[in-house]
Amino acid sequence: MLTGTRRHEIMKLLELKRQVTIIELAEKFNVSQMTIRRDLDLLQSEGKVQRSHGGAIKVKRFMGANYDQRANEHKAEKMAIAREAVKHIQDGMSVILDAGTTVAAMVEELERFKGLKIITRDLHTALLLSNEDRFGTFDVYCTGGRLSKWAYSLDGIYAEKMLSSLTVDVAFLTCEAVSHAKGAMAWSPMLVGARQTAMNAAAKSVLLVDAAKFSYNSLAIFASLDSFDEIITDNRLDEYEAGIYIEEGYPLNVVSVS
Repeated sequence: MLTGTRRHEIMKLLELKRQVTIIELAEKFNVSQMTIRRDLDLLQSEGKVQRSHGGAIKVKRFMGANYDQRANEHKAEKMAIAREAVKHIQDGMSVILDAGTTVAAMVEELERFKGLKIITRDLHTALLLSNEDRFGTFDVYCTGGRLSKWAYSLDGIYAEKMLSSLTVDVAFLTCEAVSHAKGAMAWSPMLVGARQTAMNAAAKSVLLVDAAKFSYNSLAIFASLDSFDEIITDNRLDEYEAGIYIEEGYPLNVVSVS
C-alpha cells in the first residue's frame, strides 16, 4: 500500500473510531510501528490528528456559533468549571474576564466576593455585573474596541490598548478550540491580540474550556497550553484524551459535574 493511501485509510478509520493505537494500525496495515509513528507525526503536523505516545485521536475543526446558542449548551458543565475557577479569587482582587459563555458563567459565583475590580470585553458579562444590589462593591470596566455583534464582545486594537495598560491579579481566558499539538485557539485572528495582552497583564492566567472544545482546530493560535497556570475543564473529557494532556505535564484540572 502506498504511503499516501495508508494515511488516507488511517483517517477513514478515525471517522469510525474515536481513537486508534499504533499497535492496531501496524497490524492492520502490516507495517512496522515506526512507520505508523511517522504517519501519525505527519498527520499531526497537518492538523488532522492529535498524537499520544500510544496512538492518536482525530482533530475536529471549530466552525463557530452565536452567543445565544453557546449560552444554552452544557450549562451544568460551565457552572462546574466556574465554581472551580473562583477558587483563584479573593476579596479586593483585580480580575480580567475574557469574552465567552464559559467565563460568563463565573458571574453567578462572584456575588460572595467584595471589592473586586473587574475588566471585561464581554458586554453580556458587563451587563450582568451592573446589578447594584448584587455587585455594588465591584468596580467594573469595559474595554473599548470593535463590537462583534454575534458574540457580544469587544476586540481589536482599542481593546488591546486598554488591556496593555493594566496589571491585574488573575485573568480568566477561554478559547474556541484546544489542541495538544497547537495550543489554545480562537476562531478569528482579531481575538489573538486581546487574549495575549490579557495574559501579559496578569500575574496568573487560567483557561476555562468545556470538554466539547478539546481536540478541535480553529483558525488562530493565541497561547501554548503550558503558558497557563491552570486549565479547567469538565469530566465529559474522556480519560484517554485527558491523559494525552496530563502525560505532557499540562496543568489540566478535570472537574466533576454535580
